[in-house]
Amino acid sequence: MKGSRNSLASLRVFAAASRHLNFSLTAEDLHLTQSAVSKHIQALELKLGASLFKRTPTGLQLTYAGAIYLENISAALRLIDEADAKVAHPSARVNLNIAVSPSFAQYCLFPHFQDFFDRHPEIRINVRPRLMSPRDKSERFDAEIQLHTGHRSNMSCDYLCGREMCLVAAPALLARAPIASVEDLQRVPLLKRAQRGYGWDEWKAEIAPDWPGPGRNAPEYEGFSMLLPALLHGLGAAIVPLCIVRPALASGALLRPFGEAVQGRYGYYLMQPRPLQGGPYLEAFTGWVQELAAGLNAPG
Repeated sequence: MKGSRNSLASLRVFAAASRHLNFSLTAEDLHLTQSAVSKHIQALELKLGASLFKRTPTGLQLTYAGAIYLENISAALRLIDEADAKVAHPSARVNLNIAVSPSFAQYCLFPHFQDFFDRHPEIRINVRPRLMSPRDKSERFDAEIQLHTGHRSNMSCDYLCGREMCLVAAPALLARAPIASVEDLQRVPLLKRAQRGYGWDEWKAEIAPDWPGPGRNAPEYEGFSMLLPALLHGLGAAIVPLCIVRPALASGALLRPFGEAVQGRYGYYLMQPRPLQGGPYLEAFTGWVQELAAGLNAPG
């Protein structure tokens, strides 16, 4: 590369532009003019001798050279920021921006979060309740925990928990209408989850392939944050991921009439945008989440 080393300011502008893929949004984010953003990018491209972005009918995209460059500078920028924080503000915390499926946050993450903060008091977590779609394309998070099948373009996906699903109901419901066989399910309200995943079809394909399943007009609940409270109040029986009902099962607030665990296609995944940016603080969080998931996957 000809000339002097690239300025840190230009590298930060490039990293921000790679997140937004829009120079106007980048300028707004960095409190610069759009012209200043363009000049920073042009200066980098001139020194590198390669184009970092290409224009398409839908907006900007990173070139291959741009993607490679971003992958190599991102970790360096994070390390510089962390070093600055440690030296200039020894008592300051580092912020990580994490998008989390609301059900995982409520039933798996928050009950254990204090353990993470006890281990890493220097890290602050900004939690945003998000699903994979619909999503504002300008949003970019350090990591995400999402209910998915584990195949997502431009994202690394590490399985955490949730593939094991089971039938659950409240003791009060089972006292009114005991469930000893699949035929007994016809006597209780069968609740559905409105979104994809954890459907009755997957469950009955393994447990009772000849059973017709719940009717077309069975009640639907939007997400586990709605479905779980309905189950706890005895409004019906439903198929749920085992990991999010472990506390309720342990306390007796919910019961598994059949004691089964069926493998489904969906689960909770730890996702990070590619290219991976890493850094010790993000690694501390992702390592802790994987340790948490190991406990949630324990037999029982």
